Amino acid sequence: MSLSRREFFKGGAAIGGGIAIGLTLTGCGGQTAYPGASASDLRPNAFLQVRPDGVVVFQLPRAEMGQGVYTGLTTVVAEELSMPASAIVVEHAYYHPAFRDAEFGMMMTGGSVSLRNNYTILRQSAANLGEWMRQAAATQLNTDAAGLRVENAAVVSPDGSAIGFAALVETAKTLTAPEDAELKNPADFQQIGKESVRLDALAKVTGTATFGIDCNVPGAVTAVMRRCPHLGGRVKRFDDNAAKAIKGVQDIFEINGAVAVVASGYWPARKAADALEIEWDKGALAGLDEAKLLAHHRELLLEDGRNVAEIGDEKSAIGERVEVEYRVPMLSHSPMEPPNALVSISSDKVEVWTGSQVPDTVIGVVAAAIDCPREQVVVHNQMLGGGFGRRLVPDYIVEAAKIAKQVGKPVKLVWSREDDVQHDYYRPAATALLSATVDNGRVTSFGGKTVVPSIMGRLMPIFAEAAMPEWLPPAIPRSLAGLARHFDTSMTEGLGDTNYRFPYIKIDTVRDETPIPVGFWRSVGHSQNAFFTESFMDELAHKVGQDPVAFRLQHIPEESNRYRVLKMVAEKAQWGQAPAGQFQGVAAHDAFHSSVAQVVNASVKGNAIQVHKVVCAVHCGLAVNPDVVRSQMESAIIFGLTAALKSKITLDDGRVVQSNFHDYTMLKLAETPEIEVHIVPSSEPPTGVGEPGLPPLAPALANAVFAATGQRLRELPLKLA
Repeated sequence: MSLSRREFFKGGAAIGGGIAIGLTLTGCGGQTAYPGASASDLRPNAFLQVRPDGVVVFQLPRAEMGQGVYTGLTTVVAEELSMPASAIVVEHAYYHPAFRDAEFGMMMTGGSVSLRNNYTILRQSAANLGEWMRQAAATQLNTDAAGLRVENAAVVSPDGSAIGFAALVETAKTLTAPEDAELKNPADFQQIGKESVRLDALAKVTGTATFGIDCNVPGAVTAVMRRCPHLGGRVKRFDDNAAKAIKGVQDIFEINGAVAVVASGYWPARKAADALEIEWDKGALAGLDEAKLLAHHRELLLEDGRNVAEIGDEKSAIGERVEVEYRVPMLSHSPMEPPNALVSISSDKVEVWTGSQVPDTVIGVVAAAIDCPREQVVVHNQMLGGGFGRRLVPDYIVEAAKIAKQVGKPVKLVWSREDDVQHDYYRPAATALLSATVDNGRVTSFGGKTVVPSIMGRLMPIFAEAAMPEWLPPAIPRSLAGLARHFDTSMTEGLGDTNYRFPYIKIDTVRDETPIPVGFWRSVGHSQNAFFTESFMDELAHKVGQDPVAFRLQHIPEESNRYRVLKMVAEKAQWGQAPAGQFQGVAAHDAFHSSVAQVVNASVKGNAIQVHKVVCAVHCGLAVNPDVVRSQMESAIIFGLTAALKSKITLDDGRVVQSNFHDYTMLKLAETPEIEVHIVPSSEPPTGVGEPGLPPLAPALANAVFAATGQRLRELPLKLA
């Protein structure tokens, strides 16, 4: 869907006695977008609403999963309306095509685009609303709007008298909504660029915030699933006699190749599921283990692959050839809130309560799963207890919908931690061969070849089926999946588009078609490709006898943001002056339109790696709320440090070995280093901050370990011999 700015802001809609500003809406099925509107009102699905009592309501079109959009996007609105962000009522928006992200074509939260892609449009929407109220006040006062200003949900006259929004609603409805109101001068910002308390913080720390797992409706039953422990496997047969004898159990049946247990509550359902005796068909991945997967990757490295970047003249690649292999494992998302969904089906409506990063995809897959019109599916999106990309895949919601249809009651499906770890859509395992030629102390070429599955090839059928008109044949989504596999940029992002400059650069990729379920994991391809690239850059710096920071600066444009953050982090971390017994490593990476550089101070005692401090510099355009930016860098660093030192999903006979936090371990508080974040001042529009802080961490740490021990660690998690 493509809309010009004029088309987007055209018109307004009267709702519930108030006014809304945003899109002209036609043909919208489902529930009204504003819970306070009556059934006879036109469904607006616009960003902003003024209720009859003068309260400003913001329909949040992105999922809040800890990354701060609840605060950041509301702050943008509040700034243009010159009112406290805390005075705005924030509601999770229901799906409407108007909320589809122009970059991805769906209503989604991911790719660190929430602020970047909503900053200007929300400012304009709020400015239009403010101007609408000024015109309404001018009409009522019979004066020129030029002398009036909007402040604290009121219009203020030059003499200081004010008319609240509540008194202006009816007059505003008689006027034409502005389309291109003047935006506030950034020099006059009072909230954007300033630190403020997160709007969702109090509810979260007091336990009053509602997440998907908190939702319930009268008459709902609870369901759990027993899935084949072997990835891609299915149930052959099962004996449920012992399970059915457990008090509270209501039904047991096969669904989606697994066994569903429905009971009066979670505990009886879980006990019954554990009591089932099941014989499994292991499926296509039977026999696959880590050794076989690595051997397969090494075979694929011998293939030519697909070229994704070739810059310069191959004849420049003269001198000694350097070639090294890097590898990263599969990783689980493991958000603190496991997957869950509550589904209630009636004759004319299917309601879903969950936390999802893709509400419109949920609508499509649920409608397809239970064979109902999409217009009947309503998603009540909630706060997410962590997402990291896992909640881009609605498999658990489809399960809940199918179970609810079969039992004829509202069903709340809850995954256990074991379900979550062993049945994820994993960050794929990847192997890379990095190469270079060095002549007389000068790097004359830089090359790389990755072997990695295509995430888009795996997930495109799900997204395409959800988005396509229902009359299109199933072959269309399958065809799109084939195209996605071929052009999946996540396979080489951060490697194939690097801004390092060498006389000759050549980057290739080979698809691993092994049918392991893979998905988007925080920072996606950057998570492994930064490790490959920045580790190898460090190796090359030492190969030619240069300081790692100086070597990088020599090979990137001085006008680039990567150059700026690298210079800043070296200065702030006092590069080359580590405390006694500590050693430094550095890495810099561009991801999601932001640049991040990090210096890690680490020490090694025996085979134990200890991280003492991480200094981070980030260029993310204008920092709407610097505190949120810092918290996201800190979060990404801790997430990345966990992956660098601890996390690994391994296979044995096609079965995930790990099952819970005892063997898929997280970084502990006592292991968390001091973290120092510096934000490069900028007046450019905001860019992404949810993911870019993760990619540099692992290579910076690996480079610090090399500085401490002289040992190159080329596989994650980092383990000293």
